[in-house]
Order: sequence, then C-alpha cells, then structure tokens
Amino acid sequence: MPSLDIHVAIARKYLKTHNDIKNEIDFIKGNLAPDLAKDRVKSHYTKKVNNCSLEEILKNKIGLKEYLAKEKIETDYEKGYFFHLLTDYLFFNHFFSKNYITKTEYNDFKKDLYHSYNMAHKYLLDNYDIRYTPFEKEIEARISSSQTDANYNGEKRNNIIPLNNLDKFIDDMLKEDITTYLKI
Repeated sequence: MPSLDIHVAIARKYLKTHNDIKNEIDFIKGNLAPDLAKDRVKSHYTKKVNNCSLEEILKNKIGLKEYLAKEKIETDYEKGYFFHLLTDYLFFNHFFSKNYITKTEYNDFKKDLYHSYNMAHKYLLDNYDIRYTPFEKEIEARISSSQTDANYNGEKRNNIIPLNNLDKFIDDMLKEDITTYLKI
C-alpha cells in the first residue's frame, strides 16, 4: 500500500479539486483508517493467497468488491475509506513495472517498498500538504517505526518509487471518480 504520506498527499489534493466532500476531517480520517487499524488484513479486505507470484499477491491485497459487498458509501468518512482502498488497489496493480513485479519475490518487494517510502518522505514533506491532523502523533510514530524497520542491516535496496512517477500517480488519482468504482 502507499505510505501514509502518499495517502495524505493524494487525499488533500483530492479535497482541493473535488467538491463532493462536505466534511474534510471525516474524509481524511476515513482515508487513514485502513492503515491505522490493528488488523490491516481485515481493514483492507485482503484475500489470503498461498505460494503464488508477487503479481497475484498484489491483486488480492485489496478487496474492493468485498468492501463494497459489506459496506455502504454514504458518509464522507466512508468515501475516504473507500478512496484509500482504491488508491492502494491502483498503486499495487498499476504503479510498478510488469518487469519488476514478475522478477521479484514478495519479501524483496516489501523491503524495496519501505526503503522507497523512506526515500520519498522528505520530498513529500517539501512538495505536498501532508499534515496529518487529527492523527499527528500516531502517524509520526508509525513513520519513524517504518524508517527503522526499513534499515535491513545495511542491505542495499532498490528505490521502486521514482519521484516523477509518484507525482504522476498522485495527479492520476485526482482524475479518479469514486462513484465509477462503486459499481464494480
């Protein structure tokens, strides 16, 4: 899933370019909720898959249909939650090159991903509105923890989130219409 920084950058830009959200705080709360949940497998409606390719794992990481089968999208909080899942789904299934996905094991992908989040953090701080209010302390603690976890004892990792591609992904997410996906 994209880092919390990326989610906040996209959500805040979405709020500036779309007028369908009335309560911005509820939208941001909903947008962050899946990653702040104790059980992220449940909060992302992940389908369990065993012994398969990274591509299959990523296809099943976010259960948009499962979420829509159980939840209604009526409030701004629910719209934010769904927008988070949609962002994750599109990120996992369209951001990375097919070549990288087919040649990489899941554990290496995770290491590369968290390394890349650390590389992008300052860029996002400098170029996007990523204020976390009302979750400031909890999110800063998570980011700090993920930066520590991503050290991997000095092991060299790949940056799989080039900043120009990240900018494009963020801009592309602003073109997404949540209501289009509510019909899947």
